[in-house]
Amino acid sequence: MTHSHNGPVRIGILWRGDRTVDSPAPRPDRQLGPLFEAFTKLNVTIVPVPFDDAAVDEVREELLGCDGVLVWVNPIQDGANRATLDPLLREASALGVFVSAHPDVILKLGTKEVIFHTRELGWGSDTALYGSFADLKKRFPARLAERGRLVLKQGRGNGGNGVWRVELVAEDSTIDPNEFARVQDAQVKDGSSEMMSVADFMERCEEYFAWSGCLVDQEYQERLADGMLRCYFTHDEVVGFARQWPKGLLNLDPGKSLIESQPSTMEGPDVPEYQALRVKAEGEWVPQMMAILGLDRESLPVIWDADFLYGPKDATGEDTYVLCEINVSAVWPFPPMASEKVAAAALLRTQAARASRA
Repeated sequence: MTHSHNGPVRIGILWRGDRTVDSPAPRPDRQLGPLFEAFTKLNVTIVPVPFDDAAVDEVREELLGCDGVLVWVNPIQDGANRATLDPLLREASALGVFVSAHPDVILKLGTKEVIFHTRELGWGSDTALYGSFADLKKRFPARLAERGRLVLKQGRGNGGNGVWRVELVAEDSTIDPNEFARVQDAQVKDGSSEMMSVADFMERCEEYFAWSGCLVDQEYQERLADGMLRCYFTHDEVVGFARQWPKGLLNLDPGKSLIESQPSTMEGPDVPEYQALRVKAEGEWVPQMMAILGLDRESLPVIWDADFLYGPKDATGEDTYVLCEINVSAVWPFPPMASEKVAAAALLRTQAARASRA
């Protein structure tokens, strides 16, 4: 496709989808309607770009016909990862197409490593980073022996993929790698778990290093049943919240009725209950995070979110918050009231890229 610098700005919407249908569009549950409407008001032409690993050349042509592209592709989905997509996005970016989120930004911001690198911030917790399988075997048993219970997470994953709660059976302060632990998969929602040796569990985790490159452990949060607060951002500005109730890793009695989930509600940035978190996030944590990771405001995605678990209440009885993960690769759905902010930020970044490409 030949790119033109005349006419409306062209912004691609890229997701992993079916390229054989006549009028491709993301599934309705992605709830991008308000974003599409916001772009229409800004005189932006939306270009649907369903991605398929077998159609890289076609996707490349479509991307280079756009001024910018917003990407929604999970790190792991239906047995596929982003190993083919990320080089393609880097190529498009190098040729002047605005990409959000850029793969290099994802590697800094959107992997579980960020929990370790920002552990000294106000959202931090006791955590360790393992850069290889040998490193995991060397250090994880001792950390588990000292703490008794940890949550282990692969570096790049989503939907609880590669996230485990590991808890020693014995109350001994020393552990041999062959001692037994109770392991609970975050993708299993009924509270069931397995008993296995710590050594066998670590062997199970070896495969994660091939794609994720690392594993991170984190202390278990006792208030997990109180839910999780998802904080949505456009660049460094909070644009919405969602209270969620994940069931993975909860203390449930296997075989009994599951806890009834409360509905997850998306809300705007001005909810009074969440203003303390907003002030901390915008005024302290995100600026400090950017400094640690070497990111500036404009390199932050036009839509991303940070998931916070509830930590222990402080001396005054107020909530504290612990960073669980940051989502960058496929943040949808997001609060519809944030769509105008997302669209405006995407247009501004895309116009700058288009001007430099002319």
